[in-house]
Amino acid sequence: MRLSVISSLLSGLLLLPSVHSVGESLETAIVSESVQGGQSVKLESQTASSESKFGEIKSLIQMAIMDSPQPFSGSVILLEEGKPLLELQKGKGINQESRFVMASLSKQITATLVLQALDAGKLDLNQTLNHYLFGELDAESKALKAIDAGANAGLLDPNRYDERITLHQLLNHTSGVASIGQANRFEPGSQFEYSNLGYSLLGQVLEKVNHQSFTEQLAQFAARYQLNGLRAEVGSLEAIHAKVPSLAVGLQESELIAPSELVIDEALLPAGGLIASTATYAAFQQQLHAGKLLSPESYQRMTTAYIELPFLWPNMRYGYGIRINKDDGLVEYSHTGYVSGYMSMTLHYPEFNLDLVMLENLSLNLNDSNRVFELHNQIRQIIRSQLLLTTLSLHKV
Repeated sequence: MRLSVISSLLSGLLLLPSVHSVGESLETAIVSESVQGGQSVKLESQTASSESKFGEIKSLIQMAIMDSPQPFSGSVILLEEGKPLLELQKGKGINQESRFVMASLSKQITATLVLQALDAGKLDLNQTLNHYLFGELDAESKALKAIDAGANAGLLDPNRYDERITLHQLLNHTSGVASIGQANRFEPGSQFEYSNLGYSLLGQVLEKVNHQSFTEQLAQFAARYQLNGLRAEVGSLEAIHAKVPSLAVGLQESELIAPSELVIDEALLPAGGLIASTATYAAFQQQLHAGKLLSPESYQRMTTAYIELPFLWPNMRYGYGIRINKDDGLVEYSHTGYVSGYMSMTLHYPEFNLDLVMLENLSLNLNDSNRVFELHNQIRQIIRSQLLLTTLSLHKV
């Protein structure tokens, strides 16, 4: 039993709004619409008489979003065993079909593609990045490298990356990779440093081993697993919107809220530029954790906690494209994302088969990171608190 967490759990719950303050329309509505500040708000959820154990979570999430002091525009879906408990859209033009740039949630898909290539025997995670991008060094270069065994052992050729960097290190952000030809940021494997460049390079590796562009691979992946709406597009948001009309207009908060000037290029796609709806990403996440995308061995690799990372949420560790937390015995797989015009969060709790996906088309001002992720943190704490209470009640003697 997790009785040791009761005191901290209850103190955390004191910070959450009471579910009884929710309006009757939210408690009983199957579909309700209202207008707040000129923006449409749509809620689709189960009724209060639902047999689900998680009605309280649904109501608290609704309140957190509606009462948030920060502006919110986006879409949220909460699922139990793949069945929606809550679908909420808020913001001008936002509906169930709306798609968003997923920011760093893209990394979880890229990591999945890399592990599928591993399952197909096309690569070795302990092999070096340079091996796949440029081939092996010739004998003369290897001899020079053997001589240069000092602090710059990893730096040899201005047209190569550090010779020590492996795919494993790129996947878990421990590579220290720097721009090509430059000295590595630190000894590969020695520490955590979040790297968008690392995931861009994984995209290049996939292109080499699969002999296809990353965009083509993503399209085939989406078709194979019926992930309708998962897209890889390059260009300005305006140009992409012309091809994908359901793409929500990205908004950037500064002194004013204005359209984002984000441009997605090939390098951004694997690290943070993929596009999907909340339902599509939730379908991907459900298949991933149900064992439909990877071999058991590769899934184990993905969800292994390799290294601790500094983050707003304490005790977080990183696997392959996924954050891992096991505080209080509650296993949580998560990720968040931020690019100009878009923010994102995903949570998965395997013990309860509970998923949340949150995609937003408004990126808050980064001058206060706590404020930027305050709503994400609040929703996460709502879910964790209620799941821990559920577990305690199930084990109560």
